Amino acid sequence: MKRAVLKKMTGLLMSVVLAASLAGCGSGAQESGNAPAAESTTQENSPAAEGNSGAEDAGESETADAAGGETVTITLWSQFSDPNSTDGNYVAFYNALESIKTDMPNVNVVHEGTESESYKVKLKTAMAGNELPDVFFNWGAGTMAPYVEAGLVLPMDDYITDEVSARILGGTLDNFTFDGKMYGYPYSVAVASLYVNTELFEQNNVKIPETYDEFLEAVDAFKAAGITPISLGEKDLWPGLMIFGIHAIRMAGAEAFNAALMGEGSYNTPELIEAAKYVQDLAARGGFGESAMGTSEDDAVAAFKQGRAAMMFMGSWLNGDCEADDAAVKGKISVIKFPVIEGGKGTMDEFHGGSGETFLVSSSTEHPAEAAAVAQYICEKMSKDQYLAGSGMPAWEADMGDTSQLNRLSQEIANLTKDATGYVYWLDSLTGGSAADTLMNEIANLIAGTVTPEEFCANLQELNE
Repeated sequence: MKRAVLKKMTGLLMSVVLAASLAGCGSGAQESGNAPAAESTTQENSPAAEGNSGAEDAGESETADAAGGETVTITLWSQFSDPNSTDGNYVAFYNALESIKTDMPNVNVVHEGTESESYKVKLKTAMAGNELPDVFFNWGAGTMAPYVEAGLVLPMDDYITDEVSARILGGTLDNFTFDGKMYGYPYSVAVASLYVNTELFEQNNVKIPETYDEFLEAVDAFKAAGITPISLGEKDLWPGLMIFGIHAIRMAGAEAFNAALMGEGSYNTPELIEAAKYVQDLAARGGFGESAMGTSEDDAVAAFKQGRAAMMFMGSWLNGDCEADDAAVKGKISVIKFPVIEGGKGTMDEFHGGSGETFLVSSSTEHPAEAAAVAQYICEKMSKDQYLAGSGMPAWEADMGDTSQLNRLSQEIANLTKDATGYVYWLDSLTGGSAADTLMNEIANLIAGTVTPEEFCANLQELNE
C-alpha cells in the first residue's frame, strides 16, 4: 500500500503565521508529540470528567436524555493520562473532553488515558484481538498504516463536509491519507527546536550557538562548569530519535533523509554516517550528562524546568512546561534553530516535526457517525486550545481572539519556521512498527557507544533491503 507522507509544508506554516498575525483583528489560525504522560487514569477519575458517566456506565450505551433523544456512549482511549499536566496538548485534550459534554449532549464519552509507552503496548494488544475502542489516539504515517491495512479503522471521507474540510490547513492531512482516503483529522503541527536557558548562558559567559562549532564549545563549557549541557531522557528511547534526526537533517538534508526513512533511499551514505559520528561524539564528550541512558524523559524535562541543564532539543509541546508557574526557568528560556553543520547538505530552514497526531475511529464501532463526530470535535477543539496553551502550531483555521497572552515560545517558533523549506516527521511515527523499534534501539546503542557509526547505518539499511 502506498501511503502519502509529509511533503513540503512551507505554504502551511506561512499560512499559519499569517493567520496568527490576523488574530488580533478578529481572525486567526489554530498543533508529540511524543511527549510522555505521567500515569494511567480514566476519565471518571479526572477533574475534567466530573459530572460525566464513569466506566461503570459504559454498558448503558443508549439511554434517554432529558430532551427525549438517545444518548450514545463512545469509548475513547488516549495517551493523555494526566489531567493536571501543564503540557499544552494535555491541557487542550482535557478542555475538549469537558466541553464536548455541553456541545454534544447526546454523546457520553468514556475516556481511558494511559501513559505514552504503556499506551503503545495497549494499542498493539487491542489491535491483535480486534478490541479497539470506538475512538483512539494514534500517530500517522507508518504507525497508522497497519491499522489501515488490516481494515481496523474507518475512513472519514463519508463524514467530512466541504465546510469542515475548508477549515483544515493545507498539508496537514498527508500523514493520515492512504490510497486517497483520509482516516484522521489533524490537530497540530509540532516543531522541534533547541531550547536554551539564557540565564545559564549569561551566568557562565557562554555564547548562544549560531554554528555547530559554537554549539560544541557551549557543551564543553557547561560540562566543565558541572552543568548538564543537554538534557536527554534516553531511558525512554524515543528522545534519541530526535537528536539523531536533527543531525541527519543537517548532514543529509530533509529530502534525502525522508527517502531513507521511507525505504526509497539509503541509510548507508557518507552524510548519514557522518551524522551518526556527530551524535556519538556528542555523547562521548559528555553532551548529555553522566546518566542519559538511565534518565527518563519526565526526569529530563524536570531537570530542564529546574534549571539544571543548559539546553534541550525537544518538540514544541515543551513550551507549556517551560512557561508553567512551577518552572524555575519561566521567562528564562528561548528557542533557536539547531545550528547547521559545516559540510552538510541541510539548511537552517529544514526542521524536525510536522503534523502527525490524530484520533482514529474503529471500523467495528456501533456508532460510526457519532464516533467520527467525536474525533472531529476533539481534533478541531485541540487545535485551537493547544496553540493558545503554547504547544505548537495549529492545523485548523479559527478565530483565536486575544493572543496577547499567547505563550511567547510559541510565538518564537512561529517566527523561526516562517521560512521553512523542508520537514522530516518524527522518525518512529514515520516508519512505524518493527522499523521504529529498530531505529530506537540502534540510536540508543549509538549513544551508548556499543556500535560504530558505520555499523549503525549498515544495520538501519537492512530495513530497506
